[in-house]
Amino acid sequence: MQPYEIVRKKLIKTDGEWRIAPEPPPADARTWIGNLAFVPGAATEVRKKVDAIKISFAADVLPAEGGAWVWAGISDLEKIVRALRTEG
Repeated sequence: MQPYEIVRKKLIKTDGEWRIAPEPPPADARTWIGNLAFVPGAATEVRKKVDAIKISFAADVLPAEGGAWVWAGISDLEKIVRALRTEG
């Protein structure tokens, strides 16, 4: 995985929290497909940066080792990635 690369991943909701689904996902689990980009840095800092970017809809930030996954609609995610790349 490359930082700021937009990828499609399966997501799962466990204990009220969205997470990247393991591969393969559990047979009895419901999964959703989403567009995500990995952003290096602390999830709280990534959240602040994402919140400062004007987008059309909402974006979620999922903590990950070494950074965070940003999950949003493709047009919003492209805008977020462009802004974060030029900032960092």
